[in-house]
Amino acid sequence: MLNFFKKKIKKDAIVAVCTEDDAIAVARIRREKSLPPALEVCECQQIENISIRDAEIVRLNKQHQLDDYACLSTLELGDYNLIMVEAPDVPADEVRAAIRWRVKDLIDFNIEDAVVDVFEVPTGKKSNRDKMVYAVVAKAARVRQVVDQLNNAGLNLNIVDIPELALRNIAAMLPEDVGGVALVYVGQHQGLITITKQSELYLSRSINVGIASLPESILSVMDDEDCQRWLDTIVIEVQRSMDYYESHFSQPQPTALVISPIGKEMPGLVEYLNEQLQISTRILDVNEIIDVPEVIPNDVQSRCLLAIGTALREEAVAL
Repeated sequence: MLNFFKKKIKKDAIVAVCTEDDAIAVARIRREKSLPPALEVCECQQIENISIRDAEIVRLNKQHQLDDYACLSTLELGDYNLIMVEAPDVPADEVRAAIRWRVKDLIDFNIEDAVVDVFEVPTGKKSNRDKMVYAVVAKAARVRQVVDQLNNAGLNLNIVDIPELALRNIAAMLPEDVGGVALVYVGQHQGLITITKQSELYLSRSINVGIASLPESILSVMDDEDCQRWLDTIVIEVQRSMDYYESHFSQPQPTALVISPIGKEMPGLVEYLNEQLQISTRILDVNEIIDVPEVIPNDVQSRCLLAIGTALREEAVAL
């Protein structure tokens, strides 16, 4: 999304550091020609007191020698707006300025205080449809806070991305992505649905569900009405997303639904979603798509998924 200064660093791996109020997620991925990406570092440090977060980032940097590599991060869900707008008919170097003008009335803060970037929306099969782009609009102060926090910890931050693109990077590794896949990410307090096909992000939708609202112990989704209501929110939003994907982009229904690890056992989850949506459903397992030195537990996958997806980014420059 956003590029910053770069210095001479090792180029055979990428580091991602993603922070929340109560946790710091770190991932380092090494890429070698003709080999699958290798996840060398994957850690989530819980933070009980936000005042020590900066010191913990410094500690993680030293522990894993993160400053030897380029660093990426993502904004948190809710820290930005993702808006689909018609692509302006202007030269490439004028696109951002034109988009700023178009979205200024679609956000709830002054456009002068915003950072704006854009990336293309796939055209789908309807060639007569106007070309569209996604505009990412965030408060400049919030972006600067992320930049300063990581750079002050000694990291070589050069890109701040968004969760949608991190999930796209994950989805691109899935075999179902060839025919289109709906990926549901469930965070601690909210979530995100993305639909991708052949490594292209078609759409995303925020969902008001989080792991924190689930009971500590779940014997069976099929026998727990609270869990079913929680899942029904996902079902409704997935169905709406798939309907829009089919109608707006003239695409067939995604071939599968993949849900991120929840971090706790939810017996019957896959069966319930299968029954409600009538689509092949499974739970994502990062161990199956990336080389790992040792098996990553579900709870760690849950907290580190966005960091892993961010570190999987292949573009050399911002979109």
